[in-house]
Amino acid sequence: MVPLFFISNQPFSGKSSMCVGVGKILGEKGLRVGYMKPVGTLPTRVGEITTDEDAQYISNILDTKEKLEDVCPIVLTQQYSREGLRDPDFSKGFIDIIADAYKRIQKDKDIVIMEGAKSVEDGYFLGISANKICKKIGAKAIMVVKYSSEIVDQVLYAKEFLKECLSGVIINWVPRSQMEYVGELVIPFLTKNKIEVLGYIASDKILSSVSVKEMAEILGGQIICAEDKVEELVETFMVGAMGQEQALKFFQRKANKAVITGGDRADVQLAALETPTRCLVLTGNFQPSSVVLGRAEELGVPMILVNFDTLTAVERVGEIMGHVGFHEIKKVSKIIEVVSEYIDINKLLKISKGN
Repeated sequence: MVPLFFISNQPFSGKSSMCVGVGKILGEKGLRVGYMKPVGTLPTRVGEITTDEDAQYISNILDTKEKLEDVCPIVLTQQYSREGLRDPDFSKGFIDIIADAYKRIQKDKDIVIMEGAKSVEDGYFLGISANKICKKIGAKAIMVVKYSSEIVDQVLYAKEFLKECLSGVIINWVPRSQMEYVGELVIPFLTKNKIEVLGYIASDKILSSVSVKEMAEILGGQIICAEDKVEELVETFMVGAMGQEQALKFFQRKANKAVITGGDRADVQLAALETPTRCLVLTGNFQPSSVVLGRAEELGVPMILVNFDTLTAVERVGEIMGHVGFHEIKKVSKIIEVVSEYIDINKLLKISKGN
């Protein structure tokens, strides 16, 4: 079978999720699924090996049991980038390293799912961009595009870059209000331009959520209570900077939220705890009162202590939402459900068979 290479034109488009969902579904159909990420961009150390964080996680989810050196043969560290700029011969053998790793991965497999780097052009100056990898090993590219008002231009531009390597497009994170527009105008236009759309996926709160634990790590905060609830998912956030009575009415508007407020605002904190709240982010490095701490522990609501001000916390949390990974079991189950519902798996199989 021809390997399917899931790529994107920008980070956080959902290609990792597609690899997980498609890989799990094909595995459930009885196929022996291989996985690799030829070019990693999220360096992490596993023992003595430098690999890609997502590549390691996905290979574990799909239970591929391959060597990490083959799963992600090239990792774009800062050192690699510097050496590649200094010495034009530094990356001369990179494409062959990827091809050799692929040969080992695809052995005894029915299908191999490959994941691209952050964007199609990543690694271009090193000779390992998505189009060059496709040509070297004969992969077919499936482009995962995050919906935007420029989506048609983005897809057409990608087609020019990838040429015959592009076999299909998946449109991700489509706002519910734009689903009809995509179905009635965007897809027919792309089809007329000989670009096959394999599915379009509506935005999903669970998939754009972040765990309390991940939020604390990104904020550099300290979880000071209810640590057994840190895997709960936060779908949105609200800011508490008003009186207690106003705050109670305000916080009742949204569930599954994080509330960001000053660590010295016990009145706002107690109001938030009386509504469906996943966690409190307490700013200014103020320890909460014993009353608030006890109530949060009783209700199972973690509190994250951060040492910067509320405005900074709001900015950082705003950057996190919708731009995080999928390293929670709840998300993996949802990914499989969404891919089953919105993506044409049979068309993907036909592409992998060279049809």
